[in-house]
Amino acid sequence: MSETNPPIEESAWYIVYTKPRAEKKLSELLTKYHLENYLPIRKERKKWTDRFKWIHVPILPSYIFVKIVFWRDKNKVLQLPGSHHFVFHKGQPATVTQNDIDILEEGLQKYADSLKVSPESVLEKGKMVRIISGALKDKTMEILKVKNKTLVVLRLPGVETAFSYEIKVDDLAWEELLV
Repeated sequence: MSETNPPIEESAWYIVYTKPRAEKKLSELLTKYHLENYLPIRKERKKWTDRFKWIHVPILPSYIFVKIVFWRDKNKVLQLPGSHHFVFHKGQPATVTQNDIDILEEGLQKYADSLKVSPESVLEKGKMVRIISGALKDKTMEILKVKNKTLVVLRLPGVETAFSYEIKVDDLAWEELLV
């Protein structure tokens, strides 16, 4: 009887959700520990009370991409300060193709001035999301509608009563939950 070696798991790009404003620091730590990562950033001109200043801003707040062998390296990533959780889609860790990373990077290099990011476009009626901050933190709710591009109206699943909450888009986890 011949022995077969288990398949070698290849690395892939995964999405890590970070703590607020921790993207740059986490990217530095990942690099320090030789974990390949990509943090898409662009320069923006911000106005202070007395002057204007150019700053580097992540285009996807609270998200960073890491290229790892998931089951082998996930704990290394999650143990770093600033890391919150991996994004999952349909019960599996969400992955991004190298081609998508390349397109994002090239687009940022050539068209950063015209880039518009619309995270609310991924919010769909009926999608189940997890609240990541505020009074309803860690609760799962259903999206009823999106309004004013900053608020999402949600309801608790399985409750027959018609009541809803308005929650800031930034307080929602972007992982699609299976219920």
